[in-house]
Amino acid sequence: MSETDILNVLKDAHTAHEAGDFVNALKFYEYFFDHALDDDPYALYAVRLSHCLNGWIELAEVFPGAKNALERKMKEQLETYQNKRDPELFHDYLSISRGLGTEDEAVNEFLILYNKQPKSAAKLAKYVWDDLIIREHWLVCSELMPESSQKLDELFAVFDEATKLKEIDNSFNTDEFDQHIVSTLLNDLQKTVMVLRHANRSDDLAALQRQFFQGVEQRNQPMLSKKVHAQGSFLFAGH
Repeated sequence: MSETDILNVLKDAHTAHEAGDFVNALKFYEYFFDHALDDDPYALYAVRLSHCLNGWIELAEVFPGAKNALERKMKEQLETYQNKRDPELFHDYLSISRGLGTEDEAVNEFLILYNKQPKSAAKLAKYVWDDLIIREHWLVCSELMPESSQKLDELFAVFDEATKLKEIDNSFNTDEFDQHIVSTLLNDLQKTVMVLRHANRSDDLAALQRQFFQGVEQRNQPMLSKKVHAQGSFLFAGH
């Protein structure tokens, strides 16, 4: 099925949903979720876990059949992950758990895996990172981040990729978009700082601070420079 055709399935799901045809809406949402990645595992990855899953979750709020199907899908993705150890399957499971409000159970599943198979769990770190920080699993976060310099490289890489969108599509060339990507970078930086502080990794924290300010200078991004200058040492205060 072409990308256009599979996107039409999602459009049909929304149309049926709005029309109150919940049975067919569920059928279309589930079909899209199951087949959106058949031809290309990347092209519709974000759409599948955002527009499709969000629509399915909204349907589940008014149609018990949709909620039952979503709970089955969540269990199925976890069981398939446990058999295949494909990180994307755990991401599916975690995303559905968040939508159903059962993310505590998903984090516990991760911690069980972490205690039994830390190498497999480490491949899931980017999916559960924020959940672990919210729940203050500082030691686990620290162990999942052996090299703080690598973590900062990853944060800057995401920032750099976002800035490239401005060159590709002029609609991204706005102050609002700049504020968004800068705020995302600085928020993620502070999460890293919190982990290092709680894990008493003062040497890594000092090195991270030097690396960060060097990275800011190298990028010559006005909004980033302005924000960093305004917030200064607050960025590394560990709040």
